[in-house]
Amino acid sequence: MTTLTAEENNTPKYSVKQAAELTGLTLNQVRLWERRYNLICPKRAANGYRLYSQNDLDILNYALRETQKGVGIQTVAEQVQTGRAEILGKIQQKKAPAFKEIKADDAFQVPQLEKMLQAVQNGDPVQFERLLVQAQAGHTFAESLRGIDLPVLARIGELTSQGKLSISCSHLASAIIRRRILSHVHNLGIPKSNQSVMLACAPLDYHELGLLCCLLELTQELIPTVYFGANLPFSELNRYAEKAKPSAILLSVVAPMTDRDAQNLTNQIQTELLKIAPVAVGGYEAEKRRHLFEDAGIYVTRQIQDIFKWRPIRVLKTQES
Repeated sequence: MTTLTAEENNTPKYSVKQAAELTGLTLNQVRLWERRYNLICPKRAANGYRLYSQNDLDILNYALRETQKGVGIQTVAEQVQTGRAEILGKIQQKKAPAFKEIKADDAFQVPQLEKMLQAVQNGDPVQFERLLVQAQAGHTFAESLRGIDLPVLARIGELTSQGKLSISCSHLASAIIRRRILSHVHNLGIPKSNQSVMLACAPLDYHELGLLCCLLELTQELIPTVYFGANLPFSELNRYAEKAKPSAILLSVVAPMTDRDAQNLTNQIQTELLKIAPVAVGGYEAEKRRHLFEDAGIYVTRQIQDIFKWRPIRVLKTQES
């Protein structure tokens, strides 16, 4: 989650379904804690539906963590009613940068890591995902993704490169995490808009996890997206862009390419896509060829947080807020 101003923290914009998905609570828990314990007081949209702010989500997350420590919800509610501003202040001060570099060694902090590795080695996706969910307790999905799923995947990739795990283990883990992200994005719901951001992997590029993480972050900010996934032929990319007129286009460029292929892709983006919308590229190969892309007027991202520094996304985020 990007850093918000005080006004943005208090802006009502999340539906009850989104509030539940972003906090890891059930719909019934959100409603019960709101109505019976007065933990939060969401605003009403013009259609009468409740809308929750980031402050509301922070209070719900605080209540969830406290109850998991054994504190009664009534006690938590009394704490919130007498010290809401102080609690929110501490929460916002403690918020660590969301976009730290993911390292394989981070996985050693994940509970039951060895059992997870054994599950993928045994080809047991149900057990692997069950362990991921158990490790997620007390965290939002986005926190879990950055602190659990991706580090575990990085560790599996490291062991695969060392020949200690088979390639199938890495593919299995990637497929499960990919599905978890897409399921979470689906549950959040994608706002309808004529100002969608188009996301796709470059032609012949099948590395979409980084792009999926971008999709997740944009969706959590209620920025409308259209996701095409891996290996989208440039002709199809260009055809859809001409038809839909997206507000921005994000391309994942991870797979190694020759100098000639990189120059061809840059030329195609510069002569065709940039006439339609601003274009950003990210990934290993994009960073490696940063000067080539930047000289063509293409924005290069090194980390997901760079997306939110990009002017087209800043404009959309302001509009959605």
